[in-house]
Amino acid sequence: MVGNPFLLQACLRLDHAAIPTPLQLGKEYHFTKAGHRLYQLNVPMDLRTADWKFLGRVVITEYAVGKGKTQGIFVLVKEFSEQEKEVITRSYISDEEVEKVFQGRR
Repeated sequence: MVGNPFLLQACLRLDHAAIPTPLQLGKEYHFTKAGHRLYQLNVPMDLRTADWKFLGRVVITEYAVGKGKTQGIFVLVKEFSEQEKEVITRSYISDEEVEKVFQGRR
């Protein structure tokens, strides 16, 4: 298949085992993701678990892409309280929900 092998990412979604505990505000953490991914640098984005639970906001400060993976560094800039995590996670709109809204309009 020919085409762009990159995925544009709007959040950093990590497996539970890859999420440092405890998270510390302002600390740098390393991450690795399978596939070639593009992230905005120095822009706050959501940190989520693999099952889409919101944990906080992070800033990716650098990353490298190649050999079928993406590696980078992020800094936690906001950790959500338990109440915030619950509310934000419940209000998340999945791609499937968006697709249902647009069915028949295309």
